[in-house]
Amino acid sequence: MSEEINVVVIDRGRKNLYLRYTDPVTGQRVEKSARTASKREAVKTAGEWQSELKNGQGSTNSRLRWDVFREAYEDYVASHLSPGTLEKVNASFNVIERTMKPDNVRRIQPQWISRLQTALLNSGRKPTTVASYCRHLQAAMNWAAEEKLISSVPRFRKLKKARKVKLMKGRPVTGEEFDRMWDAINEHLPTAQQASVKMLMRGLWLSGLRLGEALCLTWDQWADGIRVDMSGEYVKLLIPAESEKGGKDRVYPVTPDFAVFLQAVPIDQRTGFVFNMLHQRLQVTRRIDTASKQIADLGRLANVKVDQQGDKASYATAHDLRRAFGQRWSRKVPPMVLKELMRHECVSTTEKYYVDIDADSTAAMLSGLLIPQGDTSGDTRQKPLQAIAIESAKTLPEAGLEPAREINPTGF
Repeated sequence: MSEEINVVVIDRGRKNLYLRYTDPVTGQRVEKSARTASKREAVKTAGEWQSELKNGQGSTNSRLRWDVFREAYEDYVASHLSPGTLEKVNASFNVIERTMKPDNVRRIQPQWISRLQTALLNSGRKPTTVASYCRHLQAAMNWAAEEKLISSVPRFRKLKKARKVKLMKGRPVTGEEFDRMWDAINEHLPTAQQASVKMLMRGLWLSGLRLGEALCLTWDQWADGIRVDMSGEYVKLLIPAESEKGGKDRVYPVTPDFAVFLQAVPIDQRTGFVFNMLHQRLQVTRRIDTASKQIADLGRLANVKVDQQGDKASYATAHDLRRAFGQRWSRKVPPMVLKELMRHECVSTTEKYYVDIDADSTAAMLSGLLIPQGDTSGDTRQKPLQAIAIESAKTLPEAGLEPAREINPTGF
């Protein structure tokens, strides 16, 4: 953008000549006095100012409105980053606008940022939430500096964390709690719906997949989304960049128990989507919010409480099943291997959330009271995997529905 800046000399009929350029982002004209009546000196000054602007030393953002800046940055995020990142940027900027009502990018200075952080904290938001908003704002300012829209990035004060701050919003679900959620399926869901929900629940428990990843997991080699690969000696997952949180094409191994789970599905039924959860209307859903609510309802019905904030209790969700997977395997494999299983971008994330978070389990292992076994399922009422897979596959025609592979996953 900075290459489009062209500073020209203009005569406004005043004592001194003026310098002018058109801002490449806003389309607005920016002027200042050349402080000389000499055309030769003014041209020299115009060249110096143009060079400063192109090198990011000038003030190209003096009239850069916030709404124009936001639109330009969100266009960049939409074309270069994941849809999830764009959603978070939108949410962060909405909060920033409601809190500070910025009208011009030049107002975003260290003092302004400190007032933003204070206002957000005083509104009851957690330090981790405020830090997340500020990270997205800082990333936008970094982008603006790279595009020469601003001369420098303002300093962001680092928020202090309480010593006992919780890293997780929930916690890993235990095997006994998973059993209770499993029993809640039998007690509270229609018979025609039970097998498909059990199939998804078991898959989340054994795979560590995020809910959105599980819902788009497919057997079809040439389909979009995450694919199961059984062509080699070991079962793997092929994850394209658009379906991966890290935004890169990847190939991931799966744990032995999840491989057995997938292999239990009869060969002639390995088409279309792996998980075809039926919601209350006995139709297959690919919507994350619908599936998430169904599992959260089971957590509530089974009274599996994973967090408490004041009088508000939180119950087990699909992501708590992923946390359980991470905790189980943190006792069996090194951090770098767990990083691959969890599909984290860096090992520091894995270590922060899943390594040495359970002192009692570590002490028990060291004392020889708890030895990790080959079966990592964790629950005590496990039904044969093939029976679950076959039962789930039979549910669709029994409910009078078309096979899942022929259903258009609208809304996912």
